[in-house]
Amino acid sequence: MEKANHMFKGLGYAYILTLIVLLIYNFALTFTSVSGNTIAMVSAFITTLSAAFGGFYASKHIQEKGLIYGLLVGFIYIVCLILIVFLAQENFQFDIGMLYKVLLTALSGGIGGVLGVNFK
Repeated sequence: MEKANHMFKGLGYAYILTLIVLLIYNFALTFTSVSGNTIAMVSAFITTLSAAFGGFYASKHIQEKGLIYGLLVGFIYIVCLILIVFLAQENFQFDIGMLYKVLLTALSGGIGGVLGVNFK
């Protein structure tokens, strides 16, 4: 139960980090001359970074099997985001690009988990 608690805390912190960085990026888009053409790339970077942070946090506190717990945190993180997008959009389609995002985000969570379990 303690491990699940740390995993859910990692997920929560990952979503909080996502919201904060997206708000900062939104302000940059609104109040500066930053182009809107960068939205897809920046959002992919933010989700990847947040999943890595969630995996890092979870495995740092669990202190074992960093890759496994990091992958789980990254996978759950992106599946929840896809579920939110599915509920928000009328014409949602799961395509190969979405599968790449799932794999990339889960992998970044795993990398964060490996770093977190080895972090002193």
